[in-house]
Amino acid sequence: MTAIVIVRLWLTTTLLMLAASAALASTNAAQNDAPRFLIFHLDAVSAVDFDRAWDEGALPNLERAFEGGARANASTLFFAATPVIYPRMKTGESNAGPGNLTFGGFDREAERPVPEVEVFLEHVESLPRRAVSNMASGVPLLDAAAGLALMNVPDLLDRYGVVEYFWFATDTYGHLLGEAAHRRSLERFDEYLGRLLPRLDLEQTNLILYADHGITFARDMVDFEPVLQERVGDQRRHFVYPNLYLRDPSLAPEVARALTHDGAVDFAFYRLDQERVHGYLNGAFVRFEVDGDGIRYLSDDDPLGYGHLGYEGEALTRDAWLTLTIDEYFPATPPNLFGYVQNPDAGDVVVGVIPPRTPLTVRAPAGAHASIVQTDLVVPILSRGPDVGPLAERSELWLFELYQDLPIEFGMEPNRERHELELWWRFDELAPGARLRLSPAYRLRLAGEATPSSLSLWSEHDLVSGYLSRWWVGAGIDVRDAAVQPLARAELELDLGDARVRLEARVRPSGWTIGLGATFRVDGGLRISWSSPGAVGVAYHW
Repeated sequence: MTAIVIVRLWLTTTLLMLAASAALASTNAAQNDAPRFLIFHLDAVSAVDFDRAWDEGALPNLERAFEGGARANASTLFFAATPVIYPRMKTGESNAGPGNLTFGGFDREAERPVPEVEVFLEHVESLPRRAVSNMASGVPLLDAAAGLALMNVPDLLDRYGVVEYFWFATDTYGHLLGEAAHRRSLERFDEYLGRLLPRLDLEQTNLILYADHGITFARDMVDFEPVLQERVGDQRRHFVYPNLYLRDPSLAPEVARALTHDGAVDFAFYRLDQERVHGYLNGAFVRFEVDGDGIRYLSDDDPLGYGHLGYEGEALTRDAWLTLTIDEYFPATPPNLFGYVQNPDAGDVVVGVIPPRTPLTVRAPAGAHASIVQTDLVVPILSRGPDVGPLAERSELWLFELYQDLPIEFGMEPNRERHELELWWRFDELAPGARLRLSPAYRLRLAGEATPSSLSLWSEHDLVSGYLSRWWVGAGIDVRDAAVQPLARAELELDLGDARVRLEARVRPSGWTIGLGATFRVDGGLRISWSSPGAVGVAYHW
């Protein structure tokens, strides 16, 4: 009798769920006719290092992917860091506008230091959901997981229309292990890309590759603490490179001069007013001043070296500065430094060093991106596709304006998840089983599972998603031997190309169980399935 009740309940629930699914008939792909974009984000790869690898033939798959496409150089923003540039790429805002300026700061209104962890959490919040878990792949030796995740890009493109894929490993390898390890990581990305290319429709997909900033490999690391103690003393309110906050901001000119005396630091700049930024660079006094729609660079000694370009102190727009100086050692420094120093959240004095010197930090003993030089700021931009025309026409650009003229719709989501039906036979119990998952909305699934002796019903929500994995949590009821008890459930899904591995945990008042299963794609939505300890079957996803 109990089995009959269970079967009836299962059938009734299944019919109700199917009816709900039909009423909500929708696709599990993003409903939008917008162009498809696959965007590769390379962390910490300068145009100098990229071009060297390209010219040496070390990036053959990138050459193949972007054959017939366009190449440009871009200047990222000072201070060159992902939390600074990435959010601004979506808004088109320069470093003069709202947003993080470095890995910390000082909130003058609240009179408190802004801790690095706060900046990190804001950065995480700005990333696409699926990129967050991929940050772990930046840890040396874990970047193989990023290569596996890359194989899921075609499916993600079908479902979301726009995919931003982040390769973080070049940054951490460069910071921790130096130039050779950084180069190997770039080549490793190219190898993984080679496995992906045969699965992409390159004629119908817009490809973009960019680096968020470069990296300069350390030769002489500078400890700022003794310099600040000696030359700023009690006037220091707070310091987080490159921002020095003073107790008396009116002392900024005096402090900047003291810090750069005898080359203790290489540059120090301060706001004079809204139209003037003054400071010292390599021992020379420098002025950046607004004149109409442009900025003038004035110095008797020309420490930026722009005189050989024919520059004679005229006011240039931000774009004109970029065009003139993109190939120089100090690219577009006047608008880049002017915007940064004028930002209300910047330090009263913005200080820095120039390679071969880099700031002394525990997490970057081998390389840093902390200066105003080409290897920190100039990055490669590659593009190919039917809708990248506005980008392909440019030979140089500001990185924060990368998306401004492109028809990219970020944040598109499918209406629902895939529906799934799985049927199996357990050889240890000589009994059948069935599981049905129906999705009424994105990141939500309603599920039921039946065997001759049990019935479980639950709903589950996608808690965390990555390129490679998804964590689902849910709750429902479990019916066994005519007894009903609550059920809590967690499941980790790993997508490994044509294989999907499932690790699940179920918790009931009577105890808990762990299950392991996998499905293997046969064709389209048809899969064969296996689950421990001894069940095989078939599954269909639609």
